[in-house]
Amino acid sequence: MSKPQKHQHKEQIKKILVPVDYSECSEFACRYALKLACVLGAEIKLLHAFYTPAFDLIELSGTVQIQSQLKDEVSANLEATEKETAEKFISDLRRFITGCKKEDILITYDIAPGMPEDVILNYSMEYKPDLVLMGTQGKSKANTIMGSVTETMIRKLKCPVMAVPEKYSFVGEKNVKNLMYVTDFDESDFVSIKKLMDLTQMLNLKIFCVHISHDEGEWDKIKLNGLKEYFRSVYDKPDVECGRVDSKNILKEIDMFVQKNHINIISLTTRQRGIIEKLFKSDLTGKLFYHTSIPLLVFHS
Repeated sequence: MSKPQKHQHKEQIKKILVPVDYSECSEFACRYALKLACVLGAEIKLLHAFYTPAFDLIELSGTVQIQSQLKDEVSANLEATEKETAEKFISDLRRFITGCKKEDILITYDIAPGMPEDVILNYSMEYKPDLVLMGTQGKSKANTIMGSVTETMIRKLKCPVMAVPEKYSFVGEKNVKNLMYVTDFDESDFVSIKKLMDLTQMLNLKIFCVHISHDEGEWDKIKLNGLKEYFRSVYDKPDVECGRVDSKNILKEIDMFVQKNHINIISLTTRQRGIIEKLFKSDLTGKLFYHTSIPLLVFHS
């Protein structure tokens, strides 16, 4: 594989889309988006998908015109209520803006009737966000750590998706310093690393590259050293640390790595679907430290 040229262009993150259901988890995601927007100079778009019973009304007695008028009236009233709720949510959210002037962060919203998955996918195609930021659980309290909607977005969206855990503890944007990138030595890594560098350079994050393997082979060492050299030569990033995590006890090993290196964000690509499932669907004694406090940043391979 030929060596890439030195990285020059930096893609700015200017549009952050945050799907919300007004739960506490949504509030955490929005607060995290505020921190990022303040540092990156990005705008925030809140998106709420709501269910309208107007389209599910059974056939009523009377003319088709009367039924149509009734549906329109129900929809209009519901939409007005949803707008009022969204505006109050934004108003309450602004009290968490710190570090920049409130007028410096543009926060707008949109609402749409329909299933959340469909609304988010369709809206993203039109809005074209640079980052979608979501909470990992909503009011439905899914059985998995990651809610089904977030999992669907990670799988289907083409832009980076950041999932903020429900119990995330805010440490302040100045204390978000370390990011762990899980690598599988795949060609898709180089595409993801480019996007990753655009974000980490703006946030001044230190990168820890981690490869998950069954045992420590000589070939893995060579690849890790090559990856470290890639960061140095292409991105002028000599301080990237590269290491290995044992796959025999992946959850415990990553938990130890996160705590030891004070990791604030875990990042990987959608190509590593098996890793995502192991991290967030396993029930290791029902309680793991890192996955209840560390946001997950996923790039589409």
